[in-house]
Amino acid sequence: MGIASGILLGTILLLRLLLIHANLPSLATKITNPGTSLHLQTLQELLRGPLHGWKTVLYFDPSLGVEVLDRLFRLQAFRTNDHVLVNLEHDGDQWSQNQTSAVLRGGHMVHVVVFQEDFRPFFDSVSLQWNPKYLVVFPFTKTNIKKVLQYEGFKGPEKIVLLGSSERTNELKARHINVYTYFPFARENPIRLLGPWNTETFLSFESIFVDRFPSFEGYNFWLGTWFDDYPYLHQSKTGPEGEGDGVEVEMLDAMARRLNYTYHLTTEPPDLNWGDFENGSWTGMLGMVHSKDKNFTVNYFGYTNERIEAFDHSVSYWNEGFGLALLRPPPLPKWRSVYYPFTLEVWASVTATFVLTVIVMLIQDMLQPEPFLGGVGSTWPYLLRAMFNNSIPRLPKAHWQRLFVGSWWLYCFILTTAYTANLIAFLTIPVFPGRIQTVQQLAESDYRVSMYDYGEFVAGALRTSKDPHYRTLGERLDLHSTDDESMYPVLNGTHAYIESYSYSVVYIFDRYKVKNAYMLREQLYPGHLCWYFQKNTAWKYKFDEAIQHLVESGLIEYWLKIKTEDFLGTDFERKEKLSSEERSNTAISLEHVQGVFFLLLIGWAASFLTFLAEFLTKSAKRQ
Repeated sequence: MGIASGILLGTILLLRLLLIHANLPSLATKITNPGTSLHLQTLQELLRGPLHGWKTVLYFDPSLGVEVLDRLFRLQAFRTNDHVLVNLEHDGDQWSQNQTSAVLRGGHMVHVVVFQEDFRPFFDSVSLQWNPKYLVVFPFTKTNIKKVLQYEGFKGPEKIVLLGSSERTNELKARHINVYTYFPFARENPIRLLGPWNTETFLSFESIFVDRFPSFEGYNFWLGTWFDDYPYLHQSKTGPEGEGDGVEVEMLDAMARRLNYTYHLTTEPPDLNWGDFENGSWTGMLGMVHSKDKNFTVNYFGYTNERIEAFDHSVSYWNEGFGLALLRPPPLPKWRSVYYPFTLEVWASVTATFVLTVIVMLIQDMLQPEPFLGGVGSTWPYLLRAMFNNSIPRLPKAHWQRLFVGSWWLYCFILTTAYTANLIAFLTIPVFPGRIQTVQQLAESDYRVSMYDYGEFVAGALRTSKDPHYRTLGERLDLHSTDDESMYPVLNGTHAYIESYSYSVVYIFDRYKVKNAYMLREQLYPGHLCWYFQKNTAWKYKFDEAIQHLVESGLIEYWLKIKTEDFLGTDFERKEKLSSEERSNTAISLEHVQGVFFLLLIGWAASFLTFLAEFLTKSAKRQ
């Protein structure tokens, strides 16, 4: 059977025992309504027709009596399909706490409420996690259609229909069951009659569950926002005070033309907090939405378990995390460019090769009847000439020794050519030390981190993270009361700056005009950005569909690029990369060739010491 088959058997047996043994005296006095057979027949047709193949959650009102329940069990459609049976006299909160999200809000199940008396106590107490996508309300007596469909507890379902008769319907017309639905944004006649029930009109699932939000009819949504979210949402540069601009405004305007709505933005939340769960309540923009003062928020928010539990979230429209900005380290001294062309490993290998070559050459000389060079003092200068591209004055007589010297000369030619070519680049282009690019490298460095304390979750998450590098950053985190205060230690070169990636780029390079900063490649808590709505918002799916279309068309990426360039200029990334390097045609200055003079001085010093040693040695021999 389906996912609810196990629940069905136990629930039915329990409900039968409760009804028969506990409530039988009171229920036995109930008189079945004359139209009960018609309602049961309609329910049978509903389950076998539009709802055929769908799993259902059936909420049953025990006041209908044992007779109706037994007849309900004998319905062919009820016996062949998978169902969950719920007693409306039970505690709604306790029942909902014991159910899975697939039962409470799954899109593959239809919830059917069958009642005669007041059903609201049960649904007033269910948890906020109860929010079916499809809801059928089926009163077995004449009822106030408007009151039922506009009931606060039924505002969450995306599709809702009521099958029944109005209190104003006379007895003759009461024999016909009508199908009603509710259009919340309709300015006139929000309660719509879809027609009298019959199997020919309502043959398909889509015929009974119609789109209740074809248009928002010019409704004005109130948004909890903050104009401090570059480049997503900020004060317009050219518009009046309170007019927003940014990626979110472009998205709202594009969807407004299609869905027919207007909106009002909030320049900042009253408590100047972004939005977090503190001391049992939500703060900032999320707090405004949670208290139902605002319909939804569109600022920089990602998915977290706490937010998903308390709000409805949209589909993702962009992937981004919290960026880390640092000042670029200054270039290494130019006089050291003499040895930059080779790494330390290459220099060590060249030195070891030279020493080995000198030793081999000495052994060859010892094996000759007549030595070619005659000792270490003549051998190492002879071999060193090739490393400085100097010609060799004479060649050895032995052919095998000539081959050895020739291979050494070819080795030196390749080596010096590579060194000379690379030296030209290092003399004119600055060399920077290795930059920090990952969170691990930052945690292992001496840098601290700085952040503006505006109620974002990052500070608490870093300090309690299970990742040792994240936790290290949390221990070194300094929170500041203003954005300017958080930037000052970064400009002093002692801290890294934490903020959403796109905001950091605009904030650092536009507001502070910092030219020697860069963003780490790795981001903190990268995730999908979304909008947050009030919990159980029936019309959220309309925004989901529209956002998905914007993402698939590439407009989100385009708008993000355009809004960033509004602050930083076109082609910013390429220009920023070029600004960190010197032009390749820079003239060589004394600063560039300092290393050559240092080598000259070192050579002169070495030659003087050698001369002094030879002079002292000869003087000692004369004495």
